[in-house]
Amino acid sequence: MVTEQIEWRAKGTYLPTLASKSSLFEESKLFLLTYKQLKDPTLVSQEFMRSLLVQRSHETRATILRILKVRLIHWHPPAWVLDDLATFAEEPLQDALRIALLLHTARQDTLLYDFVQQRIVPRWHAGTPWVMRSEVQSFLDAAQEGHPEVSRWSYSTREKISGNVLTVLRDGGLLKGAASKRIVLPYVPQPVTNHLVRLLLAEGIAQDQLVYHPDWHLFLWDVSQIQQSIDTFMAQSQSQESKR
Repeated sequence: MVTEQIEWRAKGTYLPTLASKSSLFEESKLFLLTYKQLKDPTLVSQEFMRSLLVQRSHETRATILRILKVRLIHWHPPAWVLDDLATFAEEPLQDALRIALLLHTARQDTLLYDFVQQRIVPRWHAGTPWVMRSEVQSFLDAAQEGHPEVSRWSYSTREKISGNVLTVLRDGGLLKGAASKRIVLPYVPQPVTNHLVRLLLAEGIAQDQLVYHPDWHLFLWDVSQIQQSIDTFMAQSQSQESKR
């Protein structure tokens, strides 16, 4: 029997999505808190356009909603994914929500995902933590061979992408600083790592292969940190099963 593999992440083409908006952290939080009440993404979307977004321009509200839907619901996540995120949004401290939103934003934006994997992670391990806009421009230059769509973007589009990529990573906890940004190890609460383990298992990743999945690199973790977090998840799961 062949089991169809679940695809819950973007692949292939680089899209200039980050040229228009960056992390949209507050808007994402509002979306998730509204979802907590309504439990229906369609109703949440309607409320966003009708009254929740403060931007006067209908076009701006529509752009924000379109980006949030790509990141959070267009890939048809099961209810537990949005339930987890809504729970993170309710917490007084926003550490879990920030890193979880970065995880999902990167999984739905191949440009951002590849930039972290190919530039941020190597610089972190090399001990060269400072990152400028020019690093994103260099990445885009190098990407054109495999992604010819980049060559069709205007100078202003590339400039906006360069700034917004760094803003997303700063808002997610991977960077600190204003003009000059430094790579930092983000704080990742265990519930967020549990969330990622569940995602990977649902996508068909074998348990003994979880530790090697590149999604963990979004946290800048080494193998020992990853394994410890996976072990904690498995122990919690076994404990919950034994209580049933």
